[in-house]
Order: sequence, then structure tokens, then C-alpha cells
Amino acid sequence: MQHEIDILYITFNRLSYTKETLPALVENAEAPFHLTIVDNGSTDGTVDYLKQFARSHCKILSAIRFLEFNTGISQPTNAFWKASKAEFLGKVDNDTLYPQGWLNRLLEAHLATKRLGVIGGFHFNTKYVDMENLARRVIDVEGVQLVPDAFIGGCCYLFRRSLQRQRGLLSVGKLKTHGWTEYQSEICRSGKINGYLWPLLQVEHFDDPLNKHNLAFSEHREISKISLAEKGIPLDRETQLAWYKKDAARVVSGISLKILLAQSRSTINKWHEHPCG
Repeated sequence: MQHEIDILYITFNRLSYTKETLPALVENAEAPFHLTIVDNGSTDGTVDYLKQFARSHCKILSAIRFLEFNTGISQPTNAFWKASKAEFLGKVDNDTLYPQGWLNRLLEAHLATKRLGVIGGFHFNTKYVDMENLARRVIDVEGVQLVPDAFIGGCCYLFRRSLQRQRGLLSVGKLKTHGWTEYQSEICRSGKINGYLWPLLQVEHFDDPLNKHNLAFSEHREISKISLAEKGIPLDRETQLAWYKKDAARVVSGISLKILLAQSRSTINKWHEHPCG
């Protein structure tokens, strides 16, 4: 039985990233899906490249939209969710390279159990991660192994449309990156388990300070101002590297999940008792 999957891919400049990641998204999926592309007002040749891509990939392309200016993440995501009728919804970023079989692994996990919320690829460089401690956090959910967390990165994920119907749409704030973390936290509070598949579905994040593709400190500083400066992180490599390491340590410790569950209803705490350790 074929399961319908809709994937959203959002671009804003960074044409060199898109030329690497968009073909890989399609070639490495190993599961049928339909793609929606939204460009957030690019001015660097991305629009022409996407039009060319659309002509050669019309069979998988559901829609391609070119916006006049950068509206952020929440608004295009909400429009995509409203338009989709698929069983599963996902999003991938144009600064993320996806390994072979990425989508098939995410789909198989969801088909194995309905207890999952949002699951996705692990975007942290393993140089930042204490792998032994991370492995200790792995749980088994009806045959699916994953590292649970209150929320995961938005660069590569998949979840059931039924959850989106229950939770509604993303909130739209002043920050272009606002909405996704809070949305996942609500899914977790409802009793679903968010997390990163184990063994790790390792994706390559180009804006990572150590990544060989990184242009965040040269050609793409305007994107860094959105993705990191909005979080109060200065635009210098060493500070951003420290932030990446700190964020990776947060995942390894499981502190975000522990805090969220401590603030949630006692029934949810009890339900997550084993996953939290």
C-alpha cells in the first residue's frame, strides 16, 4: 500500500546550497512523495534554477510558489498544510543534505507505531556529541528506536497529518524562525513522542560552523542574521560554534524533555516515565 507524503522545501537565496540539496532530496528519498517548493523572495538566481528544476521534475512537484519577500517559516508552512491532503507531512531545508533512504526510514518508523509525534534527521555534527551518553537515552517504541526530545530541528522531519489536524496551525510571530519549537512541545504534551531516529539518521547541516559547505560567514550573512541573530547569537564563528555545541549537549542530556514533562499533566509524566529514565 502506497502512503501519500507531501514534503515542503523552502528557499531564500543560498543558491549554491540549493543546487546541492534539492537533487539529493529527490534522489535519496527511496519513498514516493510529492514536493512543494516555496521561495521566500530570492534575488541570487535561485528563482531561475527552481523553474528549471520544476520543468524536469513535474511528476513529483505539487506546487512551486515564488513570494515577493521573505515571510519566514510559519506562514509558508501553514499554507502548505492547508493545501495538503496527504497522510504524512514533512519539511526539509535547503541548507541540509539528506542521506540515502532518508524519507523511507522516517516513513517506516511511523508505519511501525502511531505513538510517534515528529521524528527526523539528526543535524548536529557528531564531533559535538557524547555518543555514549546519547546512546543511553535511546528508547524502543514498539520496535522503533529513537532519542526522544521535546522538539527536534526543523531541517528534516516527518509527522502524521492527523496530528496537524488536532494541533492546528503554527503561530506566526515577529521572528521568521518562530513557531515550530512551541508546536512540537504541544504535540509532546499530548502524549506523542518526538525524537531522532536511532541509529541516527545523520543529515549534513551546511550552516554548521565546521561544515565544508559553510558560507554563513561570507556570502550568506543575511541568512545567519535570521537563523541565529534572531536568537541573540552574534555573527562570529567561535560564538556560533559554542552555541551549536551547547545545543547538542542539550539533546544529549534530555533536559528539554525533562523540563517540559515536569510542567505537564501528571498523566503525561507517567506515560513518559520510561522514556525519560
